[in-house]
Amino acid sequence: MTRAWLLLALLAWPADLAAMPSADPTGTGLARCLEREANASTAGQTECQATALRDYDRRMNLAYAALLRRLPAPAAQSLRQSQRAWITFRDAEDRARTAIYATRSGTMYVPMEAAAGTILTRDRALLLEGYARVLSIER
Repeated sequence: MTRAWLLLALLAWPADLAAMPSADPTGTGLARCLEREANASTAGQTECQATALRDYDRRMNLAYAALLRRLPAPAAQSLRQSQRAWITFRDAEDRARTAIYATRSGTMYVPMEAAAGTILTRDRALLLEGYARVLSIER
């Protein structure tokens, strides 16, 4: 990372770190689920990922709806366009990921593929939740 990027990253860092969530509850739950001996199997690991994916999707949709309610019309329209584009990207990425993992054999690739899908939705959910936090900051 260049010094300029580091400086920009530091300048963009929220001044009020207390406003940042201390932990991602879905991620924490996923880690606990994956650590359970009962979930050591391919099916157990994949189910942990599926549960986390559903929760991240729920959180993403809640944050998206909250943002649409709070944003002025032009900003809401931009967000709507962005979300639609993200959904198109997610679906294309899912197809590409499926095609890539289809070239592999072995059960270890099943939870790896599931994790990649979870990460994609996790990142979008956390981004939208971050935007919602920005809107809650008093001016």
